[in-house]
Amino acid sequence: RISGGLRVLPVCVMACAKMLVLCGPTYTQRLWCAWELFTLFSFMPQELALERVRLVPLDSDAASSALCDLSAFSVDNSRCYNPNVEDHIKRCIDAISRPRFEQRVRALSSAVQRRSQRTMAQEAQIED
Repeated sequence: RISGGLRVLPVCVMACAKMLVLCGPTYTQRLWCAWELFTLFSFMPQELALERVRLVPLDSDAASSALCDLSAFSVDNSRCYNPNVEDHIKRCIDAISRPRFEQRVRALSSAVQRRSQRTMAQEAQIED
């Protein structure tokens, strides 16, 4: 049952040392994906959550698009196939703070961009 999954997801997410996010063109539109990020961002400080997330675009063309979508993330644009589950998830997000969650997802985009720039700079130093 989906409701059981909602209850145990925070335990599963928080038990992980890292969270791998495979980000494609519809990632920010899928409410279950947002819910997974929400559980991470709700139960730990933002800096620690950002360190745990590893965002991997599914293809190189989608990389900039995925980051752009994350930088403009809004729960309003995320959907679930079941409207009752969608309503339930969005009410849970609202109970904690929708604006805070959206800000943290947008911060994830910035953090990923900074990581990428550091990695490219380190690789350039190695080549020199």
